[in-house]
Amino acid sequence: MGDHAMANNHEHKVDHLDQPFYGPPVLPPDEPLSAAAARRRCGADPYARCCRAIRVLTIVVIAVGVVALVLWLVSLPNALKAYVDSAELTRFELGGSDGAKRGQLLRYNLTVAVSIRNPNRDQAVLYRRLEAVVLYGGERFGYVDFPRTRQGRKSTMVIRPSFVGQGVLAGAAAFGREKEEGFFNINVKFHMRVRLKVMVFVDSVEYRPDVDCYIRVPDPSNATAVAMGFTATRCRVDDFM
Repeated sequence: MGDHAMANNHEHKVDHLDQPFYGPPVLPPDEPLSAAAARRRCGADPYARCCRAIRVLTIVVIAVGVVALVLWLVSLPNALKAYVDSAELTRFELGGSDGAKRGQLLRYNLTVAVSIRNPNRDQAVLYRRLEAVVLYGGERFGYVDFPRTRQGRKSTMVIRPSFVGQGVLAGAAAFGREKEEGFFNINVKFHMRVRLKVMVFVDSVEYRPDVDCYIRVPDPSNATAVAMGFTATRCRVDDFM
């Protein structure tokens, strides 16, 4: 009896498998793309090409930046050098007071010749700002602005600021003593904003070195001091830091 039931059940399963199937076709699973096929598919995608171009451009920009940095580190710039070659006073008089009684009037006419040396063989200097200021007793009484200019590699540039006019000095305690000595101690300062030309299309960051020149200028009314003349003076210059 049991054997007869099992035989009937087997025949039923076989009959069921023999029936036609009207459902959607069953597709075999997709085979994974090879690496070469995946690259070909990505290359055909415009978005993928754009991403690849941006990647290449980024790598090129980084490489150029690294090369520029290495060249900059290999040839670190030396500080400028400055000298006052000559200085002449044709007038330097203190007397009277201004209307507001803030101090005494200083009437002056001062001309100096300053040579600025760029010692660097690989960097030219681009002067974005160059201003000369003159002080006496720590008080500013005149200034001159110069136009933008460029100084070549390993070259010397001579500038001749001339300060003419009058100004008020609140404190001039040393004036009488220095007039008796025949020499006035004057401070000429240069304020700069410069960039260094590293390569044809590459400039450095902006530097702001200051130049301090402390000079002793003969009193034009003292014949002995005028005969002794002016002594060329080296200025103090900030580093490119």
